[in-house]
Amino acid sequence: MKTKLPIDFTRAYARSGKTLAVVATRDNAEPFDPDGRFYRYDRDDVPPQDWTYSDFGFHIQSMTVYHSAEHATPDGYFVLLSSEGDVYHTYWKENFQEKIQGAGSWSDDSKGYGRLTRIREIGQHLYACGEGGQIYVRKGNNDWRLLTDKLLLNPNAQEEAKPEKEPEFLSPEWQEWVTQSALNPASRDILFFDINGLSEEAIYLCGEEGPGTKPVLCFWDGHELHELKIPIPVAALTGIYIENPESVWICGREGVLIHGSHTRGFSPVALRQQHNLFHMITPYREKLVMAASVRPGGLYEYDPKTGRFGRFDPPLPRLSNRDDNESIDNGPFFAQVIENVLWVVASKDVFRFDGAAWERIEHPDL
Repeated sequence: MKTKLPIDFTRAYARSGKTLAVVATRDNAEPFDPDGRFYRYDRDDVPPQDWTYSDFGFHIQSMTVYHSAEHATPDGYFVLLSSEGDVYHTYWKENFQEKIQGAGSWSDDSKGYGRLTRIREIGQHLYACGEGGQIYVRKGNNDWRLLTDKLLLNPNAQEEAKPEKEPEFLSPEWQEWVTQSALNPASRDILFFDINGLSEEAIYLCGEEGPGTKPVLCFWDGHELHELKIPIPVAALTGIYIENPESVWICGREGVLIHGSHTRGFSPVALRQQHNLFHMITPYREKLVMAASVRPGGLYEYDPKTGRFGRFDPPLPRLSNRDDNESIDNGPFFAQVIENVLWVVASKDVFRFDGAAWERIEHPDL
């Protein structure tokens, strides 16, 4: 009997209908232990050679496929982003690593803006975003620059806003000062979860702003960042799918789905009352497919033509990490369609749907 490893899948990204990358962390890893394992599945290879892996000394937060002009390869190559701004290029001739200077929370060059959350290829360049309103663009080898500092966090704002003489500790005046400081931060703190665009002159970013969970949606027109009005008071926006310039879909926590564009505004889509944590949107068979990990977890689809919303048909096979068939948690966190193939990943499962039937992809370490 093979030895199973205590791992959970946490990130995924497909390069084609035959190649998928998956990131795993140890079940027993410390919350802030900077390690990650990068798995690559190649369907054309014979098991067990169909799965390969590399270990990294950083937490892999996001992945994308990059079609680099400098390091050309027909199908592009995977690029990994750590929460601290490490960028690892898996170029087949020679892997190489870069660092987004100033990003992160604890790295030596960190400016205190916070962790990064997403990397994506848009047009000819790579873009990254994250906490503290960070938005970066890659201009060349190891040349990452802030796209704009319009919403960038000032890490020293709270200290700078302190009164010359602080109220006495635990006095009513002190308690009021602390409360007002929390409710009205000296600097806006925006967390971007996703970035996407049809071109480098039409980029959307979504996320949330604290305190609380105020939705944030922005549009970059190639010169300036614009904040867009959102028709919902509370929500964290997590994923962007751009159908065309006038049809942009954005999902989020608490079952949120909104639709529109920067020119005509956005409106909420009425789904049945539930509180799914939707992670992303991918188009398939003229419907929108959304992966939800919790509340309740599962694979869902929405038909823009009829307004029908429900479980994906045919249903996703039972997940390995569910002891209870009726469990509403631990659903898939990833769904992506490429070359008419739907890839779905949960913490212990990888599935592939070819349009006719589901296939569970066996993993050698599970």
